[in-house]
Amino acid sequence: MKRIFLTLLIIVALFTDLSAQVAQNVNAIKFKELMTAGDAIILDVRTPGEYSRGNIQGSTLINIADPNFVSKISLLQKDKTILIYCLTGSRSSVAANYMMKMGFKKIVNLQQGIMDWNRQGYAVVQSSQTMASTSATYTEQTFSKLLQANKLVLVDFHAVWCAPCKAMKPIIDKVSADFKGKAKVEKVDVENNKVITAAYQVQTVPGFVLFKDGKKVWTHTGIISYDDLAVVIKKYL
Repeated sequence: MKRIFLTLLIIVALFTDLSAQVAQNVNAIKFKELMTAGDAIILDVRTPGEYSRGNIQGSTLINIADPNFVSKISLLQKDKTILIYCLTGSRSSVAANYMMKMGFKKIVNLQQGIMDWNRQGYAVVQSSQTMASTSATYTEQTFSKLLQANKLVLVDFHAVWCAPCKAMKPIIDKVSADFKGKAKVEKVDVENNKVITAAYQVQTVPGFVLFKDGKKVWTHTGIISYDDLAVVIKKYL
């Protein structure tokens, strides 16, 4: 099934509008420069097995052969620079050009993949992406009860495979601890809560929604600092 999906994705990438904008291809040296220059999202499109044996630190894994590949990449911020890589640059090139057609603004492909990265002697980390979500699964009714039971609720819409979501975890944990008894902080996995995610039009992870007295009063997409979050929460206390 995964092989069939990958084949279909390659066909789509090859035979859609050839005049459309294509991704930028760079070597490992330039790729690393771009990583340190801003707040780009690093995307690894290899298999979980390949990822666990060595990946670029801070990368998000979304396997291009996963049947849910399109729905997962749709949750990434389209206005951010996406730095994408695989083993040799072939799979990432297909994914990159497909994402350009989806409306992503800037996609940069590591042309010879992580093999070029390794040749330059750049560091990789060993880590597993096979983690399960620990957040609750909600129905519209149970989520409504959560909002009614708390005057102020900050909802963190996230995904377990999303590196920016992981980066936000210590900030969200600190917010939860510092505002305990004043504001409820709830983590909602978008893949386990598709009904809630759709109901509140969450299209990007991480995504944050603040509710006061059951009504949505503030939203934000992408990484946000503790100080900025604290200012918003204090405003609605």
